[in-house]
Amino acid sequence: MRAERQGDAKAYGQMLAEIAQSLRTGIPGRLRRLGLDPQETEDVVQEILIGLHDKRHTWDEERPFKPWLAGIVHYKLVDAVRRSSRERAHKANVSLDELADIIGDTSSDPGRALDVEKKLAALPSQQHDVVNALAIEGDTVRQAAQKLNRSEASIRVTFNRALARLFDTARSGKG
Repeated sequence: MRAERQGDAKAYGQMLAEIAQSLRTGIPGRLRRLGLDPQETEDVVQEILIGLHDKRHTWDEERPFKPWLAGIVHYKLVDAVRRSSRERAHKANVSLDELADIIGDTSSDPGRALDVEKKLAALPSQQHDVVNALAIEGDTVRQAAQKLNRSEASIRVTFNRALARLFDTARSGKG
């Protein structure tokens, strides 16, 4: 880090690479202990590296580097836990079975399962895509928004409209 302060970009790049490698080894276990998916490791590593880069000017050369870095790692892990909690709070927890309950019981008639699929397919394409992403694939609202290139608010509104449409269809006996 001192070399970076002297303008040595090569040394800085090497330091970042070494830190990234170390983080990729240690972060998955920490994510598991925090109740997060270890598959998020690369995202967290990148957030840490960005944080280090953005805050490098705050490191005091008179103090040890590793505790300063450990602080950044700690706060980025806290951010990941908070983000995960927010995503879980906004995740639509509607299963295909619950959608079937809205549309009608499929257990007494196996042909009704096909009817559910037909009713889902009858939704306008945007509604169908949102229901598929949230209820069938299990995406969070954020993931669906990114996948479908739409805002999170738009995903929520579309999902609610789709459920209302399915409920109305089931109530009226159409489709």
